[in-house]
Amino acid sequence: MSKGPGRLEVHGLTGRIGGPLGRHARVSSGLWFDPVPWTIAAATFTWLVLMVRQVPCLQTVVGEVPNAFTRLCYSDIPVLYQNRSAIWSGGALFTARLGESPLEYPALTGGFIWVARWLSDVFGAVVTPHADPAQVLAAANIFWAVNAVMLAACFAVLVWAHLQMGRDSGSPHTNGVRVRAWDALFIAAAPAVMMAGLINWDLFAVALTSVGLLLWSRKRPFAAGMLIGLAVAVKFYPLALLPVILLLCVRAGRLKAFGQFAGGAVLAWVVANLPVLVSPSMVFNFSSWHHFWAAFSTNFSGWSYFWVYNAGRGADFGSMWSLLEHVGIPLLNVSVAEAVSLLLAGLFIVGLTLAAPRRPRLAQVALLVLVAFLVFNKVYSPQYVLWLLPLLVLARPVVLDVSVFAVSEGLYFLAIWGHLANKLTTANGHEWLYWLAILLRIGVQIWLAVRVVNDIQHPWIDPVRGPFIDDPIGGVLDHQPDVVWLSTTRSPGRADQ
Repeated sequence: MSKGPGRLEVHGLTGRIGGPLGRHARVSSGLWFDPVPWTIAAATFTWLVLMVRQVPCLQTVVGEVPNAFTRLCYSDIPVLYQNRSAIWSGGALFTARLGESPLEYPALTGGFIWVARWLSDVFGAVVTPHADPAQVLAAANIFWAVNAVMLAACFAVLVWAHLQMGRDSGSPHTNGVRVRAWDALFIAAAPAVMMAGLINWDLFAVALTSVGLLLWSRKRPFAAGMLIGLAVAVKFYPLALLPVILLLCVRAGRLKAFGQFAGGAVLAWVVANLPVLVSPSMVFNFSSWHHFWAAFSTNFSGWSYFWVYNAGRGADFGSMWSLLEHVGIPLLNVSVAEAVSLLLAGLFIVGLTLAAPRRPRLAQVALLVLVAFLVFNKVYSPQYVLWLLPLLVLARPVVLDVSVFAVSEGLYFLAIWGHLANKLTTANGHEWLYWLAILLRIGVQIWLAVRVVNDIQHPWIDPVRGPFIDDPIGGVLDHQPDVVWLSTTRSPGRADQ
């Protein structure tokens, strides 16, 4: 069996099917047992399937919009382009226009859109306030194609990051085989990506988050924080990693590393948001503080619209709160119910993390926090599945778990579009299928969380851990002993295995 640095060999793949290899088994090496080409092939196939799925939704005639819900190929990207004059006219994205709100996305998502619009202009799109409807439609199709290429690059980075996170997973326990590198296949061949990869710009945030975790695993907390800060400037959810890493660093006594991580995150987030808050005209073209403050206030309202919009949102599609309202249990204030639920879930996770017989792995705690957020959030858009996929693969890379997750999310994907297409509604008597899909989605996510909690409470059955293995992506936390003042009660002879 080759153990050279250029070899990636299969070992854990059979462990997920029928158990670990025996000591007399022969592990093959070479191209056929290298996860890299297989992962690249799977990722290429996945993206091709996604692109082919989007073809029925391509609009070619002004005024003739394909029914994207019934064709299961809806994407915000061309729709937003056509419906927001700030985009197709080449204007400022975060400034309110007559009859339109500012862009309801964080600053760096706006940056992604700006780059895609600029590239669309380079490739022939007519980006001007004087564009006619036919020119806007043609530009929207170019804009969508450019975004598809950019998001394909994000997907490639995501897969690469998970291959790299598994690069150092070989140990005496695995006979030197880098078992975790094969886990990248769970992402490269994920039905979730085939379904939701081009609904919105979420893959940008997901890729940044995984690269941040990769840098953390390489013991580069400041650089990891910068990537997570950029990810938060794209989507809100990566912010959950800050309390997770703080909690684990408290237990390990590595607060300096957390300080570096948090400092990098804050710095990157501020730098990413400053161009929206402070435009060049504010700096150079105003002669008085009054003019400067007026311009800043205008920019601030556009920048903060994302936060205001989501804070004021009520119970929306896919959420448990909308389900409760449907069955006759209305809530006076959904935001308060959401906050209280998240607080209670957070307290449980804190207690579990501090009291576990062995410090939980980073991915385990992060998955619990994200599941809590997705279960109690006021909306569950179908592309949110992309947020959870990488953390699930890092926390529980088991065929059963990933398969059940894929099936439940696939059924929800069908149900939400059926609901929005008015096929699963009270009027036609099929709304129960939509509500059942929501219950299944929530139930499976809770089931996954319960399995992770069980792994945390019984670390000797953790599918990732084993002798000589602590946390493959733990970085400075990997094999770090707990602080003395926070020593926990361990099961004799089991917790340290």
